Order: sequence, then structure tokens, then C-alpha cells
Amino acid sequence: MSLAIITGGATGIGSATVRKYASEGFDVALIDIDREASLKHCEEDHLGSVTFFETDVRNRKTVEASVASAVKKFGPPSVLFANAGIQRLSSLFELKTEDIDAVIDINLKGTLYAVAAAAPYMRDAGEGSIVLMASDQVFAGKPGSLSYGASKGGVAQLAKSLSVELSPLNIRVNAICPATVKTPLTDKIFEDLGIEKYSGDTEAAWKAETESIPLGRIATAEEISNVVYFLTSPEASFMTGALIPVDGGFSAQ
Repeated sequence: MSLAIITGGATGIGSATVRKYASEGFDVALIDIDREASLKHCEEDHLGSVTFFETDVRNRKTVEASVASAVKKFGPPSVLFANAGIQRLSSLFELKTEDIDAVIDINLKGTLYAVAAAAPYMRDAGEGSIVLMASDQVFAGKPGSLSYGASKGGVAQLAKSLSVELSPLNIRVNAICPATVKTPLTDKIFEDLGIEKYSGDTEAAWKAETESIPLGRIATAEEISNVVYFLTSPEASFMTGALIPVDGGFSAQ
């Protein structure tokens, strides 16, 4: 079986992607800090396997050690989905240094650490496919999302630069750019937005977000994971350096 490494695989899009690859027969290395949610994946029955590696992606040495352990157990990775990320909403005038650092350290530096750890094994194996988690905020700014938008803009540029560097090694790199997806992370965000802007009405906050998307609904995590899987499949063999909107038409407006 082939090895797929997925960071931030415990919940949300990462969770759906872990299940997608495991169901397709991959051995999945689930890299996350959430032990409880991650271990539940390891108990599920799939054609492939799921193994949890407790890892804080802010720590480069820890990322390297987890990837090395996964490779020792399963062989070189054919897939990396660098998905781990957080969001901290704040206006410019209320920005906290610790929130800026957390968003940049996890979303941008953590993504680069994961690629830097996995790519040498792909190079030595002569092939590999990497997908980075970007955002619709690669294409559009959103209020209260300065650090997050900046981090995802950086991820988009990483995809371009890495694709140029790694293509001669037969390693493809693409970035997926979803609009809002229904996950535990966004549930918390929209709960906070409901309190801040809609007198505590979370449903009103979700309704406003839905109305901003031409297709008129919020994406599911499984819809995003299906696109991630496609990007790493042979069917996408001539795609690299691409920023793929999966946003219900949001960026087309």
C-alpha cells in the first residue's frame, strides 16, 4: 500500500481526507495534536490503515520525527496533504501578537515544515504529490481575517514556488482553496460571529455566509476531500502549481 501523510487530520476537512485515503487502500499517517479525535480514526475499519502520530506542526523537529517514523513503518510517502490550520478573527485594531504568531506558525510555517520533512523521501522515491491547504482568501479579502488571509496567501505562493522547484523531481504541488466548509472549526467561528454581529444568532451568521456563495450553500468536508484525492491521483498528472478554487462560485464574483 502507499503512504499518505495528512496533517491536521483529526477533525474537519483533514478527518474527511483521512477517511477518503484509508477507504481507497492507503496507509495514512495522521499528524495532529488532538489525540482523542485522532485515535478514533485508528479504530475504524478501512481497506487501508490509519496510524496516529502526535505532532505539533509548529515544531519542525517534531514534524520531521513523525514523518520519519511513518516512513520507517510504511515506506516513502506518495501523498502529503498539508492541511493543519487555525483561524483567529480580529480587526486590525484589536490584533493580539499571540494570535498573529499562532496563525502564521501553524498555517504557514507548519505547512512548510511538513513539505520539507516529506519531500526528501519523495525525491528519493522518484515521485510524489503534495496538496497544500489554502483558502478562498487567496483570491479575496475578508474582514477580521488579516492574519489568516496573509497566511493563506503565503501558502498559495509556496505552492507556486515549490512546484517549480520540485517538478524536475517528479513531485507535483498544488493548493486547494475552499470557501467556508462546515467543520468544528467553522462552527466555533460562526458561533463567535453570531455573538458579535447578530445578537447571538448563530444561524443568522451562517445564513449571511451562505448568501455570499453563488451555489447558495456551504460545502461539506467530504466535497473538499474528494478534490484533494483527485489532485494526488494519476488523473491529475499534468497539474502542478495550481490554486484550485472549491468555493461554490465565490471567487468568480
